[in-house]
Amino acid sequence: MRRIPAIIGAILVIGLLVISLAGNAADAPAGKEFTNSLGMKLVRIEPGEFVMGSGDAPPRTRDEWDGRDWDESPAHQVKISKPFFMGTTEVTNAQFEQFDPEHKKLRGKHGVSKADDEPVVMVTWQQAADFCAWLAKKEGKPYRLPTEAEWEYACRAGTTTPYHTGDTLTPEQANFGKTAEGKRRDNTMAVGSYKPNAWGLHDMHGNVAEWCLDWYGPYTADAQTDPVGRADGWVRVTRGWSYLNASHKRGAVRYCRSANRGGQFPEDANRVTGFRVVLGDLPTTKPLPAEDVPVHQQNVKQGAAPKDGPDASKPYFADLTKGLAVPKETWGPIYGHWNHYSAIAVCPNGDVLAVWYTCDQEEGRETAQAACRLRAGTGTWDKPSFFFGTPDCNTHAPVLLSDGKRLYHFFTQSLAGWDDAADGMRTSDDNGATWSKPRIILPREDLRRMSQPCSAFVAKNGKLVLAVDGDFAHRDERVMTSGDGGKTWKVGSGDLRKAAGKYAIHPAVVQRDDGNFLVFLRGPDPMAAFTSKDEGETWEPVAMPFPGIGVGQKAAALKLASGALLLVSFDNKKQLVGGGTFAALSFDDGKTWPHIRKVDGPTGYMSLAQAPNGIIYHLGPNGSAIRCVAYNEAWLKEGKAVPEK
Repeated sequence: MRRIPAIIGAILVIGLLVISLAGNAADAPAGKEFTNSLGMKLVRIEPGEFVMGSGDAPPRTRDEWDGRDWDESPAHQVKISKPFFMGTTEVTNAQFEQFDPEHKKLRGKHGVSKADDEPVVMVTWQQAADFCAWLAKKEGKPYRLPTEAEWEYACRAGTTTPYHTGDTLTPEQANFGKTAEGKRRDNTMAVGSYKPNAWGLHDMHGNVAEWCLDWYGPYTADAQTDPVGRADGWVRVTRGWSYLNASHKRGAVRYCRSANRGGQFPEDANRVTGFRVVLGDLPTTKPLPAEDVPVHQQNVKQGAAPKDGPDASKPYFADLTKGLAVPKETWGPIYGHWNHYSAIAVCPNGDVLAVWYTCDQEEGRETAQAACRLRAGTGTWDKPSFFFGTPDCNTHAPVLLSDGKRLYHFFTQSLAGWDDAADGMRTSDDNGATWSKPRIILPREDLRRMSQPCSAFVAKNGKLVLAVDGDFAHRDERVMTSGDGGKTWKVGSGDLRKAAGKYAIHPAVVQRDDGNFLVFLRGPDPMAAFTSKDEGETWEPVAMPFPGIGVGQKAAALKLASGALLLVSFDNKKQLVGGGTFAALSFDDGKTWPHIRKVDGPTGYMSLAQAPNGIIYHLGPNGSAIRCVAYNEAWLKEGKAVPEK
């Protein structure tokens, strides 16, 4: 599939539109309805005003959050100053394939969108925009994608209720993943299968999500005329929800509301997103500036990390938890209810960056990622703030990695809880002050599609190594490698689940002195561990003296600057340190463990990083609160030896 970088692609689309729209305003249809050369029916949408969004501020309580999302506020007055025509239905397979006949090969992917009259899916934002530009050139008329404001205005069709159908929406009125009998329907329906809204538009609620023109970003409270979103971003707006189910107690119908906002990476061609066309001149309004950066990206000092610190010859331990808590009644974009998983990295400047996922429920559409920065030499965390996420798309499993010059951030974009995932990556070359636009490194369409990133390191040969859970119930566990800085990735053929012969997940991966990879896994008892001498193509078991770990737990491992191997895990049998979290140290790559001691604080899904001054940072959730401690190797060496088995 041909891909165009987002910025270049946007310029090309705008250029094509300018060329095709110049002098064509007079060619726009004059009547109330219009049927074009592809057989698309479009209806005229008259100018007008409406209140866009919902609420004056982010939700303050669970009851408020059950009814709306944080990014729908502040609601604001919007004027649509010019008429436009909008397709009465989403673009169908048959219509899109007149532009791109090759797309027919994608029909039925994941069992959806098979027929001529079903909405086209598996199209990127760029492909949708290119279709509009092609149609504009073909007919000499100003076709394009709708702005987000135009979309909501047209969806509401003069209503102020949650849906254009009123206060409720039923399976008889829209396809949002349920049949009238209450059964699941994980599929598209032929366009126009449900009654239109008052302005003649079908499927504005459900069926497939629809690409809009805008970059996604927060609203402002001021009244606006013909808004076109933000000047830049990493997500293009989608609207209308889809046939996709959702875990919220109200179900997917919550996400079908006229005010609800969704989004996807522009390159994310997936099974739930299509589009419809607008015919009308592109608004000349200037976009709003790119959104302000969160506190952890502000005033970031550049330069080398300090190498001074506590006396390395003396034991050092500190509890650094204070400042990491998200206030309880926080309902977006970070959440006070559930904060879990963890990732930690020491930036090249010595700052410590802690990241975790934040949500109401971890399989929810709201799952995003929060961050705190511990600035070098201060001992005080910035307050937690939004780190990364995609609206209404589960953004799971952060992993951070520093190679001493660049920061890497790995994550998933998931359509079914944390599954049906695409793995992504972004980088920072200025200590996390700015980040590259995110990029999918392993799409859902890959034959070895994976799910949650679990751990990463930089190998001796310079390759990036990422250990990843398998998609759909962690069906496999593998290691991915990249020899070109993350541009391309190879998924190892060695399946750790198969090697273990039982349920074994969440690999914590390091490299031994001999170059072999060493992985520790959750599941079997005693703890399952494996080595690979061929970068994850095959795995051999290694005996470990540690108990197995269970639900809600993930070990972490780190090669220290001294060459010692550090493992943090759980004494679930209370035979090593009396229960709880432990840290074990090995000087022969895991053959023996002469030091182990209890670590109070972090539990759950843990992570480790070491600063140039030797301090080790150990992060992990304890319940729904994130905990962090710091210690040095001298403190670890006070621990007793692990009995050999």
